[in-house]
Amino acid sequence: MDYAVYTELGFKRLDKDSFEKVITDSEVLISNLTLDYYRLHDIDDDLKSDNSFLKYKATQYQRAVCLQCEYADTLGDGSLVGQQLTALTDVQIGRTHLQRTSNAANGVTYGKSGVVKSAYDILGRTGLLYRGVDVR
Repeated sequence: MDYAVYTELGFKRLDKDSFEKVITDSEVLISNLTLDYYRLHDIDDDLKSDNSFLKYKATQYQRAVCLQCEYADTLGDGSLVGQQLTALTDVQIGRTHLQRTSNAANGVTYGKSGVVKSAYDILGRTGLLYRGVDVR
């Protein structure tokens, strides 16, 4: 994804430099969540498809990446580790257990993935998060 797609989708909060700082790691987080669907399939084929659902799925994927970019920029740490660590709530090493009593990121991220919930929510309606087993 590039900055032109980001703005075409109606996102305006980030300037080009800010976008470039967060796009790579944000794409990795969203791609991990979708089991690399658009690393294995061509997103342009879906965007150009006559099938309206395929277009919808590809567009929602792009929107999820945009939302993740804006979230990463808000954190001030666009790195992959920084985005995932915001969801860290507790650590246990041996008998020692440290727990944060409050973490604002827990309310806006999905589990410990570091992915902002709004991005997760729009992907949920596309089937990209499906984890079922093929039965024949």
